[in-house]
Amino acid sequence: MILEFYVSNYLSIKDDLKISFVATALKESLSEPSDLIPVSDTGLSLVRSAVIYGANASGKTNVLKAIAFYKRFITESFKNSQAGETIDVENFRLNAATINEPTTMEATFTNGEYIYRYGFEVDKQAVRTEWLYRRANKKRAKEVEIFYRKEESTTVHAKNPLMQELVNKKMVRSNALLLSTAAQFNETTAVGILQWLGETQILFCSEDEKLWEEAIKHLDNETSRRRITDFAKYADLGIESISKTDNRIVSHHHQYDNEGRTTNDVAFSFNGNESEGTIKYFSLSYPIIDALDHGKRLVVDELDSKLHPLLVRKIIALFNSAKTNPKGAQLLFTTHDTFLLGAGLFRRDQVWFTQKDNFGATEAYSLAEYKVRRGSPFEKDYLRGKYGGTPIIGNMETIFYTKSQS
Repeated sequence: MILEFYVSNYLSIKDDLKISFVATALKESLSEPSDLIPVSDTGLSLVRSAVIYGANASGKTNVLKAIAFYKRFITESFKNSQAGETIDVENFRLNAATINEPTTMEATFTNGEYIYRYGFEVDKQAVRTEWLYRRANKKRAKEVEIFYRKEESTTVHAKNPLMQELVNKKMVRSNALLLSTAAQFNETTAVGILQWLGETQILFCSEDEKLWEEAIKHLDNETSRRRITDFAKYADLGIESISKTDNRIVSHHHQYDNEGRTTNDVAFSFNGNESEGTIKYFSLSYPIIDALDHGKRLVVDELDSKLHPLLVRKIIALFNSAKTNPKGAQLLFTTHDTFLLGAGLFRRDQVWFTQKDNFGATEAYSLAEYKVRRGSPFEKDYLRGKYGGTPIIGNMETIFYTKSQS
């Protein structure tokens, strides 16, 4: 489970930006206490979902892109690059100082036994700094440094001889992470962290075709196909079953006579005949089911795109409930759907906003930072601009005025 994610100097993000799943001590609660996820004996609890609101171009998607880069660079820096190759990181370019400084990313997460804090500073040429700390899931447990790397100097804890050997033999390239390198040599801690990252799926609305292709693969498994079909039935899409023939997806619908009796089944080309919303829902079905079944993390850009608000509300409720999410899966998503703010789905510490300052830099802050009275209409207050994160819309009408009207 993820506790917090930090990023600075990446895309539109200049200064430190944090997204946290750690529950705060709120006086009011929209969820039952049991719906929070306790972190063993630490005294901490985590929320099961978090949502990011903000105007267009405020940087919502860039927050998710930062998480995607964090995952990709850790899992691929050793095997997908060669010595001397540049790193595909893009820092904040609207400031004369940050354009020459490294990007920083750090995540705090737990595998149940330990809480890890792992991060790095990286520019296009090399990894400048890298660190990994660990502490037991107990109150007042001390954080232990597993390793700390600064340019050419690296210190490694005595109980990690394999990492030390990799450092001594200079087997860690300047453009690769020690953690990524250690995982390739089956170092236990590194392998566990990469496995945790592998169970974090990040989906972008710009990659609908890729998401569709991934969804198709899971129909080869009878159990997965049955569960996906059931998921579609409960959404009232009119689909009775789904089949796959020669890599072609077919949806089956009932045919009725004038008296309403079922007379036959009719097959449709899923991609050709079903609505874009149905295709989007189908494509999301397996990632949602997989996350809830196995306690994984799901990050989705514009979850509400092409989906009815009531469907989106139901998906979020599945994650928020301890009954349907007993293994502690977590959902992070961006949206413009303000209906969700008034649906009683979120505590204040589950709602985040992004906005840009006067210099084009994205900042993020939580609704928990605001003092609000019990029963405040979050949706109306947000649209009125009380919490920020909304567009400042100018007088568009003027561009349609004719010269004679001016």
